[in-house]
Amino acid sequence: MTINFTDALKAKKIRDFFNQHGRVYIVVDATSDDITLPDFLRGDPALRLVLNVRMPQPIYIRDTFIESDFSFSGAVYTCIVPMHLIWATYLPGGDMSTGFVWEEDVPETVQTVIGAVRELKDSPAPELAVLNQAYAAKKDTEAELDAEHKGRKVRHLRVVK
Repeated sequence: MTINFTDALKAKKIRDFFNQHGRVYIVVDATSDDITLPDFLRGDPALRLVLNVRMPQPIYIRDTFIESDFSFSGAVYTCIVPMHLIWATYLPGGDMSTGFVWEEDVPETVQTVIGAVRELKDSPAPELAVLNQAYAAKKDTEAELDAEHKGRKVRHLRVVK
């Protein structure tokens, strides 16, 4: 049996994070045959599982896998998640910036989606470009009207009897 130091370091980070916060999400690639999960959860490249210190069953965070009995819709199922399939951990109620992402383990399908989202953010859609131009033209027109009215005294409130 060989020791994978990358998995051991990941396990240590997850253990420390879990011990520090008591309740964390782990994000796993459930598309692999290496993972032991209920069949209805298979195929999700970004499956979230909750680890909570209040869970009645023990949670074993080993150097090569996490094992515990998880409850899904009231049915208990023993799950074994290899470390190389865990690609993120974060705090519930937060976003991914409240934890860790192991980029080398992020599934290719998730990387593709993230890349597409980043491209959309970087290049505005043609409709947005037109709207931005119209907004800029409107602001220019308002600025010109404000300059014309600067010399005149304009009242904003009227006395009504």
